[in-house]
Amino acid sequence: MIDTNIQKHYIAIIGGSISGSEAAFTLAAKGFKVVVFEMNDLPYGKIEDGLPKWHVGLRDKQEKNIDQKLNHENILYVPNVKIGRDINFEDLVKNWGFTVIIIANGAWKDRDLPINDINKFIGNGLIYQNSLLHWYNHKHEPNYKGSNVEIRDGAVVVGGGLASLDVVKLGMIELVQETLFSKKGILVDLFEFEKNGIATVLESNNTNLQELQIKGLSLVYRRTARDMPLKSPKDDTPENVEKAKLVSEKLLQKYLDKYLFKFIPLSIPIDIIEKDGALKALVLQRVTIENGKIISKPGDTLTIETPMIISSIGSLPEQIKGLQYEGSWLKMEGKGNYKVYGYNNVFAIGNAVTGRGNIQESKVHGKRMTEKIIDKHLVEGDLLEDWLENLNTDLINKVDKNVAAIESFIKTQKVIPDSIIENILIKTKELQEKVGYTTYTDWIKSKTPIRLENLIK
Repeated sequence: MIDTNIQKHYIAIIGGSISGSEAAFTLAAKGFKVVVFEMNDLPYGKIEDGLPKWHVGLRDKQEKNIDQKLNHENILYVPNVKIGRDINFEDLVKNWGFTVIIIANGAWKDRDLPINDINKFIGNGLIYQNSLLHWYNHKHEPNYKGSNVEIRDGAVVVGGGLASLDVVKLGMIELVQETLFSKKGILVDLFEFEKNGIATVLESNNTNLQELQIKGLSLVYRRTARDMPLKSPKDDTPENVEKAKLVSEKLLQKYLDKYLFKFIPLSIPIDIIEKDGALKALVLQRVTIENGKIISKPGDTLTIETPMIISSIGSLPEQIKGLQYEGSWLKMEGKGNYKVYGYNNVFAIGNAVTGRGNIQESKVHGKRMTEKIIDKHLVEGDLLEDWLENLNTDLINKVDKNVAAIESFIKTQKVIPDSIIENILIKTKELQEKVGYTTYTDWIKSKTPIRLENLIK
């Protein structure tokens, strides 16, 4: 039987995606009342707009998981409400009456590419990963009103890791798909390209990149293929670290063979060349790795002609006015803690703390990580399963500790008076009615966009 005092604690959670939904469900299942403020229609975050649309199984499974958590009788979902824009953070803390506020707003601000004045080329030769994926995932929708993107032949992707592999793969598929149709009249859908690979599709259609006059995309990385964070070692022993490096190297090579892009390691972007206001080339500083550290090679540079740069170097948490930050990161009480500096009852979880804009890391403060980021056929199954099992165990242990600590703190606080509870409910309902929200199930059904795979079928 649930303690009636627990039901008189209301918790606000900012952000409804992986970490937010995990925290909301954990607390709601124990009887606490939770209000989830989500800045978008849908609570899925980077599950919806951080993964290219070919990740159908992963997307659907993870979104269903979030739905099952948020569609709870003790959770009030409030879409299209952004803290700092629609609600002042200080007002939320001081005047709403919540026992606790948990920040789980994720990492949506792309890191600036560290080249002077580079952002003047946004929309004219430069695009960041989050903008690229939003366009790619929604451009097929009849009511899409966002900006249009043209993947230019010879584009350079800057970054490393799984997200960057998805980005360069996306670019190559888009470029080859369009060119194959325009020059040969051959229409091949995205999912065939993704599953079978560009090399196989071109071979089956008796053509190749040279005949199609495609130069292709390049991926620039500051370290080597062995150093790419594609496979996490089980532990820090030299044997397992080396094993992980070999898997990362093998995985990258399979991507190169399958999707036909180029890889430029040991290079850091330092400058661009422009002519008549247009991007013409990217200048790279060549480096070496010594004892794990990146060492520049003075005077050794490489200039790559390119009409387009795609930056995939990670995302930062979007800052909320009223909170203190240390550089780009939310200031916390104590190193690595989850209690927000300057407030007694404000906590942060997920990317708001880690500052990492990928699904695996946001699960550090969630309960279960994404089941599959790498397609299983690209790595031996047993190695992938081992990687997932070890990472899951670590992540689950961390979230259990944080959720338990927040729950313990809540139970030490005075219950909220009925008048304050009524105030929270009135304000929440007003925000829901403003956007036409009725029930969670109906809202999700009405706001889920048309899926490309449904159109193709």
